[in-house]
Amino acid sequence: ICTFYQKGVCFYGSRCRYDHVKASRLQAQTHLPSSETSSSVSPSSLNSRSSPIAISVGPIQDVKPPALGHITELSYLENHFSPSDGHIWSHTYEDPFAFNVELDCSSSVASASDQPICAFAAAGSCPRGDSCPHVHGDLCEICGKHCLHPYRPEEREEHIQQCQRNKKHLEALRRSQEIECCVCLDRVLSKPTPAERKFGLLSECDHPFCISCIRNWRSNFATSGMDVNSTLRACPICRKLSYFVIPSVIWFSSAEEKQEIINSYKAKL
Repeated sequence: ICTFYQKGVCFYGSRCRYDHVKASRLQAQTHLPSSETSSSVSPSSLNSRSSPIAISVGPIQDVKPPALGHITELSYLENHFSPSDGHIWSHTYEDPFAFNVELDCSSSVASASDQPICAFAAAGSCPRGDSCPHVHGDLCEICGKHCLHPYRPEEREEHIQQCQRNKKHLEALRRSQEIECCVCLDRVLSKPTPAERKFGLLSECDHPFCISCIRNWRSNFATSGMDVNSTLRACPICRKLSYFVIPSVIWFSSAEEKQEIINSYKAKL
């Protein structure tokens, strides 16, 4: 007996495999005596009920579920997504694998210059070794890391130039550690505060001063009758005239390095 028909509506209608019997008829049959019920059933009817009923239910296209609650929605889902549509589900299941295959094919065809450098190999050692899918970089003799891409010449040259600048800066810092100020006689880079750990470079003189000492020297007010250029703007040691002071965290070792520091400071102004 169809329970959906008992509640009012069965979506399958005449194609339903269960009997469509009203509740009133069902109750009347249940009140009949057992002997009468058994006698009213013929062998032919038993055979007809016991035999399987073949119902061909094909896929229904463009069927919208009626808004009759969860019962009719369940019937709609059973009918619309029938086992005959199994190929749809199998195709959907196989899509991720097909997508992965396409990715593998496209990655194998990609050029070697597009592959990134292995971070483990650049740091020192790669646990995958030759089976690593990433490119292992060449050794940079300056920084000692395998970070030079073998298929990107512009990137290699840029890295080498940056390493050379860093190495030059570190060497200049190492030399600057021993430079003392000609006024206070303290090591400039050993001052207590970071603001004091700077050199005051004079444009026309190579004597070292800390930035605080040379600025204090040049900020004193000249007394009457004193020449400002010869007293305040001149070097305290050699008396050469310099019109400006350049702050720098490193001390130069050649005239080219000094001019590079001056040009870099002027570019920031």
